[in-house]
Amino acid sequence: MTPKILAEIHMFSLFNPRRTKPPFKTGREAGASIVEVALLTPVLILILFGMIDLGRFVFLGIELTSAARAGAQYGSLSQSNASNTSAITTAAQNDVPDLLGAQYSFAVTTNTSSCWCANLPGTVVACSTSYPYTSCLTSSQIVLLQVNTQATYSPWIPFPPFNKTFTIKGQAMMPTGQY
Repeated sequence: MTPKILAEIHMFSLFNPRRTKPPFKTGREAGASIVEVALLTPVLILILFGMIDLGRFVFLGIELTSAARAGAQYGSLSQSNASNTSAITTAAQNDVPDLLGAQYSFAVTTNTSSCWCANLPGTVVACSTSYPYTSCLTSSQIVLLQVNTQATYSPWIPFPPFNKTFTIKGQAMMPTGQY
């Protein structure tokens, strides 16, 4: 082998015999990176667990909205289903079985006191049970079922200002029938 090829082989080697400095730090600089890592590790761990807690918080909000939607879908099948609050609660609980443990207090409430006018869908009015409907003079009323869910959330690592429990709510509203 020629000397030029040998020089190229040893150029990237840590054990190059022609190296004038050792491959790692010595003296006062040897512990500087260990001190930096020791000081930054708690901060990085705190940020990591904060992100995990935030993810749990957002996931719980999504789950509660999904449970409210499942209860509202069951209740919107008929007027008799809309008045069956225990079945709506069961439908909502079946959608989120992982939230029913002792860690979260899960609650479902229903409301059928608001309506839409058939000619103005999306405009919520007070329901009236006698014809002619006072809120919808020219059309019939569509009864809305509103399902609300809520649960309490406690962070894993309670550090200020996140050292208390939070109430997270979900809501869904669906039409159930006409008057």
